[in-house]
Amino acid sequence: MSSTHDEKKSVDDDDRSGSETTNAAVGIAEVYNPELKAAVAKTKLNGLSRRSFMLYFVVMVGFLNAVSSGFDGSLMNGINAMPQYLTFFDYSSVGKSTGIVFMIYVSGNCAGALFAGPATEIWGRRGGMFIGGFFILLGAAVSVSAQTREAFIGGRFVLGFGIAISTTAAPTWVTEIAPPQWRGRLGALYNSCFFVGSIPATGAMVGTQELSSTWAWRMPLILQIIPPILVMTCVWFCPESPRWLISRGRTEEARQILIDYHSNDGEMNPVIELEMEEFKRQIEVKREDAFWDYSALYSSRNRRWRMLCLTLMCVNGQLAGNGLITYFLTVMMKNAGVTSPHRQLVYNFANSILSCFGAFVGAMVTDKIGRRPRLYIGSFTLACLLAMVAALSSKYGRLGNTDVAGANASIAFIFLFGIAYAFTYTPLQALYCAEVMSQDMRAKGMAVHILISNIAGFINTFANSVGLQNLTWKYYFVFVAWDLVAAVLWYVFGVETRGRTLEQLDTIFDAPWPASASTRKVAVKLHADGAVEVLDEETHAKR
Repeated sequence: MSSTHDEKKSVDDDDRSGSETTNAAVGIAEVYNPELKAAVAKTKLNGLSRRSFMLYFVVMVGFLNAVSSGFDGSLMNGINAMPQYLTFFDYSSVGKSTGIVFMIYVSGNCAGALFAGPATEIWGRRGGMFIGGFFILLGAAVSVSAQTREAFIGGRFVLGFGIAISTTAAPTWVTEIAPPQWRGRLGALYNSCFFVGSIPATGAMVGTQELSSTWAWRMPLILQIIPPILVMTCVWFCPESPRWLISRGRTEEARQILIDYHSNDGEMNPVIELEMEEFKRQIEVKREDAFWDYSALYSSRNRRWRMLCLTLMCVNGQLAGNGLITYFLTVMMKNAGVTSPHRQLVYNFANSILSCFGAFVGAMVTDKIGRRPRLYIGSFTLACLLAMVAALSSKYGRLGNTDVAGANASIAFIFLFGIAYAFTYTPLQALYCAEVMSQDMRAKGMAVHILISNIAGFINTFANSVGLQNLTWKYYFVFVAWDLVAAVLWYVFGVETRGRTLEQLDTIFDAPWPASASTRKVAVKLHADGAVEVLDEETHAKR
């Protein structure tokens, strides 16, 4: 019995897609989907093979679109603390004028989202990334060279327009091209790469803020052109989404892409066979696209529940209090007693590094822990941490505060909140939204994801600027309350997507209460040859 126990314990967790809880002593497991479990058990993908490294290169091209998005949030937060920028455009660090600068980027995102879904569906995921990269380059060029408020605001609008298109196409592409057993990690790493843009952006500002000219803020803005140039250069050397190709009737092209990137030896395997069978069964061939027809997003109960899950991620992810950190960390530092502009930029840089750590840890465990419990437990944790930030800032963030230890405690909880948010939401924001969409919904659904996120993001831009100016630390409690509401909403309505292929989720969303149905597992018996035997409830109970 001891030997059997040891053998069962040695089964590779990664090859199980993190989707089961194993009773090692008797070889019984509980899985979300037996078909996927059986296919994965017979398909040992080697993460260090040449084909796997080809896949890593491909998805990293997609990750660069998240890097572009990461530049903006951190750049504007730091630049907003630079006297060189504020003086040149006659702005203040908070208030209506600054709110408009941030808001115009959100407006560009909203406008771009209307175009992003149809563009990504008609011209493919690669075409969407190329078009988005072009507008990002154009917007960055206008912003860097701006001599007037109007030019700077116009550049930010175009930048936001491009970001919306690229961040619709890229996560859709990464999610659709990833092998099902690696989908969680690769999809979660996409949005975590936000910080790959954030860290060099904040680091550059620590150095350039000593310059007396406008190059103090123009030079960091130039960095924004690097990711889109790389994307536009590399994207046509990458494969198109196999699911998109199937929807266009290009079955053999899709099959070859799966063989190239979902196998070790360039041959068919059980996972590829399962994928192709499900693609053909559930993906309809499209002959033409109605550019403005979004009825596929709400035409049935199944689809409306999918949109509910997407909306929960968009709204809860934006109203968790992260907007206070992302855009107004410097203001929060002042409330905590840190008044030196240089010191504020250093803290901003440190926060990016710590949040990056939280995001990548969260991404790496995505295939091992469920999406749903992470979201409702994480939301409750965020409420507690932000309440502590408010309490400490109320005492130690006042002008004339001399308690250095208290101010440092306040800053520490700001950083802890950033880490917790990055672990909870950052890896899942794009991944979860792409997962809960069916194939014919995904492109336009991801565009709506951008639109809803940015509508909610107005609170994180214009409203936050005014709220912090008028209420200071008291304003944090608005988001404490919402985090508590979010925890309840995730528990009641959140659907678990781990352990199933994207096509297998259709059965879950057809259930009377998808959130509950998604948590149910099936008892199976694992055999040494990789076979999976489904056990009935009575057999499982006896064992």
